[in-house]
Amino acid sequence: MTELTKQMLRLLIGVPSVLLAALSASLGFWLGSLDQPPRSFRSIAPTVTQLERIGELATTRIHVTDILFAEGEGYRGSWLIKGDALLSLDVSQAKIVNVSTAARTATICLPQPRVVSARVDHDKTQIWSVEKTTWLPWKWGDQGLLRDAAMRHAQQLIESSVGKEQHLALARLQTELLIYRMYDRLDWKMNVEWE
Repeated sequence: MTELTKQMLRLLIGVPSVLLAALSASLGFWLGSLDQPPRSFRSIAPTVTQLERIGELATTRIHVTDILFAEGEGYRGSWLIKGDALLSLDVSQAKIVNVSTAARTATICLPQPRVVSARVDHDKTQIWSVEKTTWLPWKWGDQGLLRDAAMRHAQQLIESSVGKEQHLALARLQTELLIYRMYDRLDWKMNVEWE
């Protein structure tokens, strides 16, 4: 036999034996894993520490558009106000009550959501009109003072508008959904109560 034929014969015998060894090892591993008892995992009951890590939870951003009229400093003006505000709640103040580890249920008491960041978007707010209210020919009053006072009032307007019950209800709903999803992964059924 030539050298080439000997190498071909070794190759034909070697490859199937390597494949047979790999197949035997895989079959042995698979059969060995069938004998092991199934692993069981257990989660601990929900704790306040898990919620404290969240801290302040901003659930909803509400956009506001309104028209504001103001008069003073010898001027009368109107502005198309655009802004937004965040509704948030301090989850670190949550209390976990009524824990049933057997039924895997618990109740979380949360503080009410509140407006934390009302702001006027000065880039999108537009001046509708500003005009003098006096017939005096010389400059009297300061248009800038009226504008500044109007913008302060606009921020308060946005805060009070976002603080309405319909927006607070939306923030509560979104918080409840987040809590449900967070603990549903651990097979816990949570109830949320509001203080």
